Amino acid sequence: MAWERRLGLACGFAGLVLVLVTAGFVVAQGGPTTRTGLVAAAGLALLSVTVAMDPAGVAWLLLGRPAEAALPAVLATAAVAGVLAAANIIVSPSLQAADVTRTGQHTLTSRSVQAMRQLGSDLTVTGLFSPAQRDAEDRAQALLDLYRRQSRHVKVRFLDPDQRGAVPPGLASQPPGTVVLQYRDRPAVALDASRQTEAGVTEVVLRLERSRSPATCWAMGDGERDLADVNVVSGYSGAARLVQASGYRLREVMLAQPGALASCDVLVLLQLGQPLPDASAQAVQGYLAGGGKLLIALDPWPGAGVLASANVLVQPYGLGFDGGLVVEGDLASAAAGDSTIPLVTDFGGSPVTAGLAGTYVFMPQATPVTAGPTAGVTMQTLAETSARAYDIPLQRTDLARRSSDRRGPFALMRSAERSQGGGRTTRVVVVGTSALAENRTLPPSASGSNGDLLRASLDWLTRQDQLVGLAPKPPPAAPLTLSDAAVRANVALTLVGLPLLLVAVGVGVHASRRRRRV
Repeated sequence: MAWERRLGLACGFAGLVLVLVTAGFVVAQGGPTTRTGLVAAAGLALLSVTVAMDPAGVAWLLLGRPAEAALPAVLATAAVAGVLAAANIIVSPSLQAADVTRTGQHTLTSRSVQAMRQLGSDLTVTGLFSPAQRDAEDRAQALLDLYRRQSRHVKVRFLDPDQRGAVPPGLASQPPGTVVLQYRDRPAVALDASRQTEAGVTEVVLRLERSRSPATCWAMGDGERDLADVNVVSGYSGAARLVQASGYRLREVMLAQPGALASCDVLVLLQLGQPLPDASAQAVQGYLAGGGKLLIALDPWPGAGVLASANVLVQPYGLGFDGGLVVEGDLASAAAGDSTIPLVTDFGGSPVTAGLAGTYVFMPQATPVTAGPTAGVTMQTLAETSARAYDIPLQRTDLARRSSDRRGPFALMRSAERSQGGGRTTRVVVVGTSALAENRTLPPSASGSNGDLLRASLDWLTRQDQLVGLAPKPPPAAPLTLSDAAVRANVALTLVGLPLLLVAVGVGVHASRRRRRV
């Protein structure tokens, strides 16, 4: 084949590809631009060179005259390549994607999709990641892209907090690795790495969308936990921040004060330092009988008067405090080095704990929560010890198991629900430790899900069932990790073995053909 014809074939191939790719850009961009015009002109010029260099081939294409089939074959190949490239360009602006994983790792659940479609204003999502956090940023980007595909209101941006002036003043206090969600005039909500999941993002979006902020009344004056206590171990300041960040209004109340509970969506009574006065107990009982909601916790060995005072509030709903101390006999189910801090992974089947699958919570110095059949009451276990746990009924210094100690498993947290008529429903959550959400059990001091359990309990109590039960997805399949020797073997097989195999097959085919000719 003469060099003119070879040059014509090359120009024809390149020209046809350029023309088709340009057409793809024009369709994708909604019209021609100066740049696409120049590229199209270049493609047409190359096709003109083909006409000049190989007129016989062009005549065959246009008029059906006999000629060598090289030009048609080359142009057909160019046409296929050009069409594929143009199709890829045309669909590139589309956000459609297909998830072929068995557990839907790359698809939002219907609940998350519904939350996105309910957005009435722009949801600004800001990822704050330094260059050293590239892997975490990529994971956050992949997750947030799923939300962006579902609503035009989702605006995602990523900023480098290490660059001076890159982060707006309102977000400058957030640590690197944080994702911040802002919606309308609601306070911004920051998600640390542990909550940068579909369940975490969707929960925050649902909270930002709701129109009301339930009133959480925190009982004070009878030895209860203090929200202002900043002690890094026993303080409750972290819980106060968590409750407020979850969209609740916090208000401290004195139980004995007339009408103090009238505007409470939920009453929180964590620990009693002394028996409740009759007026306080009657106020709580009346509040519950009218369809009130109560989160109550008591520590072990409280004293007979305090124990009776707490039980009188919850016994009408089939629940009660045992009063003894639970010691976890299974070291794998206890905090390191302390058997008086059960590590709970069994959360029963309640919607309150549906979102805790695969996680754990700490229950420091807990007492069992008892339950008995009660007409009209629906009860569920929320947290339970292992079967090797035991209960020490009376206070003592030697915590070794004795024959008189009761054997587990023990429920450390239960819920109860009763219809009171007239559309009113009482809901109660009883916890066998007031340390459920003290500072040492919350991030950054601990990596458990105590904060999530507290938040889910309040959501269920205030009948915000749409916020409860956002279960995490199953973890993706673990990547295959190869040893150095396996990597070297794989490289040798790929770069040496397979080519040699192809050469051997080729030699065999060639030898076979030669034998047939002979």
